[in-house]
Amino acid sequence: MEAFPIKPIISIYQFCPVQSDVDKNWYQVERAIGSAARQGADLILLPELWSTGAMDEGLAHLADSTPGLLSAMKDLAGRLGITISGSMPERCWDAPGGKIFNTSFLVFPSGRIVGYRKIHLFAPMGEERIFSQGVQPVVTSFGDGSSQSSIAPAICFDLRFPELIRTLAFQGMEILLVSALWPIVRRQHFDTLLRCRAMENQCFVVAANAWGASGNTYAGGGSGIYGPQGECLLKLADGEVLGFARIDTSTIYEVRKNFLTARPPSDWWPRSENKVVSFEELICVVKRRRRAGQKMAFTNGCFDILHAGHVTYLEAARRLADFLVVGLNSDESVRRLKGSSRPINTDGARARVLAALSSVDYVVIFQEDTPLRLIERLLPDILVKGEDWEEEKIVGAGRVKEAGGRVVRIPFVHDISTTRILKEITKRKDEKDERM
Repeated sequence: MEAFPIKPIISIYQFCPVQSDVDKNWYQVERAIGSAARQGADLILLPELWSTGAMDEGLAHLADSTPGLLSAMKDLAGRLGITISGSMPERCWDAPGGKIFNTSFLVFPSGRIVGYRKIHLFAPMGEERIFSQGVQPVVTSFGDGSSQSSIAPAICFDLRFPELIRTLAFQGMEILLVSALWPIVRRQHFDTLLRCRAMENQCFVVAANAWGASGNTYAGGGSGIYGPQGECLLKLADGEVLGFARIDTSTIYEVRKNFLTARPPSDWWPRSENKVVSFEELICVVKRRRRAGQKMAFTNGCFDILHAGHVTYLEAARRLADFLVVGLNSDESVRRLKGSSRPINTDGARARVLAALSSVDYVVIFQEDTPLRLIERLLPDILVKGEDWEEEKIVGAGRVKEAGGRVVRIPFVHDISTTRILKEITKRKDEKDERM
């Protein structure tokens, strides 16, 4: 196993961000960064929303202070030779309405800035009313050319989702940075989860939690560093504390020599053939997953020749719920709808290709011209169709809404269709025949 071990000094600044007082919070953090740099720290980790404290809907304007803070952090990191990380509200004007994300930034001495937008928003604190959800895990390099490690940020509630942290480990993450505003009433959970994430991924976990009252949240501290066997390398006392520990990433490789758990699954990973189910099997699966508190999205189609438009559409549908069921027209159904020359591929082949997509959880083939029977039995939480369909013409829309579900029409990203692909194939064949 090729390794480029580093032995950085990691600093954690645990303090209580004052809600809505950006200037005061920056004054405290700037002093802490300077002190950490003077004591030889290579990286300093700050709590979640360190610049603003806990936010509510009335404090969304505080996101506008972040660009100025990033500029100041970039200057400080460059002058002091220290990497600075922590989460701040980020307004994205490229998104409709200037969406706000809870973003953990890594500001490097080189001037490079990497941002991770929080994926798991904490509903009990109303985060979804303030922030938009991130969708992309981030792993990046840390260190110089000859000695490097892979580092990844996470934010507070993310810690409860081991599949996210596993994904980071599968991408080579060696040091996990967790910025948190974790309440004191669940402090024991925080301690346990930090240790678990380190052990199961055989990596270092560095966590900076706030301490004290920030808005309506009383954060519980417990900041620290855990090694790849779950050993505690640093545990900060309660209160405002600036702590330090040197870590040695070569210990990761020593641990992994004995047995390696930070490995992507292979044989047991959901296989495409297991995702193609009968109607009876699907009913049982849906009942089971709903008992677990999950919501289902449903869409349908012929999916004869799979193309980029299908893929982006299905990915958008999957993001709406916890699992996606695709109803697939049988061969006879397609022939009745599109003529005797279709489908090009059999329903078995079409189902298998669909099931191979990570966005698709289950495929069920139906014989009727429409999926109405399926929809009435399944009563999906979210019924999905393309934007070209008017809602009142979507099969099963009324029934789904009566049952408390909703209908979502997804816009097309790619101007492409199976019919157009077939026409282009015919056109090129005719052109070739004319040249011969």
